[in-house]
Amino acid sequence: MNTKAIKILSTACLIACASVATAQTDVDRSFNAASKDCSGIQWSEKALATYPTIASACQNVQERNGHTYVKFQGTVSSNKNSGEQLVVNFKDGGKVTLTPPPQTSVYVNGKKTSAAKLQRGDELNFYIAEDRLAAQFPETTEPEVQMTHFTIVPMTVHEDERMASLPSTASDWPMVALGGVLLLGFGGFLSWSGRRR
Repeated sequence: MNTKAIKILSTACLIACASVATAQTDVDRSFNAASKDCSGIQWSEKALATYPTIASACQNVQERNGHTYVKFQGTVSSNKNSGEQLVVNFKDGGKVTLTPPPQTSVYVNGKKTSAAKLQRGDELNFYIAEDRLAAQFPETTEPEVQMTHFTIVPMTVHEDERMASLPSTASDWPMVALGGVLLLGFGGFLSWSGRRR
C-alpha cells in the first residue's frame, strides 16, 4: 500500500472516530444552553420523554468550571426502605423517584443529613448537568467548591407521573358502535314480536 493510500485511510479513520465521539456526546447530553436562564435551556428528547415537566421545574441556571447546571428544588414526599427510594415533588413540576446509593447524605437547611433520615416535607436542592441526566447533590455547602463535588443520584419519573403522561389512545367510538348494535337488536326484536301477534 502506497503512502498516499495510507494517509487517506488514516484521515478517514480519524473522521469516523470523531463522528462517533460527537454522536455519543450528543446522545448523552441532557440539555443544551442557548442562554443562562431557564428559558434558554433546550432539553434533549430523552429528557423530555422521561420527565415531561422538567422544563417548568427549572429554578435557575448556573455555570461552574466550564459546565452548565440547571438547579431544581424539591420536597420529599415519601422515604421508602430507609432512603433507598425518595419520592420528591419538583417545585413547579411533577414527581420524581430518586434512588440514592447506600450511605448517601444530602444537605437540608445547611445540615448534612443521611438519606435514610430524610422526612416528608424536607426541602432538597439538586442539579442536573448538561452532560448527564441524573440528580446531582453538592457534597458541601461551601460556594467555591459546591459545584465541583457532587453525589450522583439516579432518578426516574414517579409512577403517578408516568401514568398521567401516557397518551390517551381510547376513543368513544367502540361505545357508539355497541349502542348501535344494541339498538338494531332491539329494533329487530320489536319487529319480530310485532309479526307474532
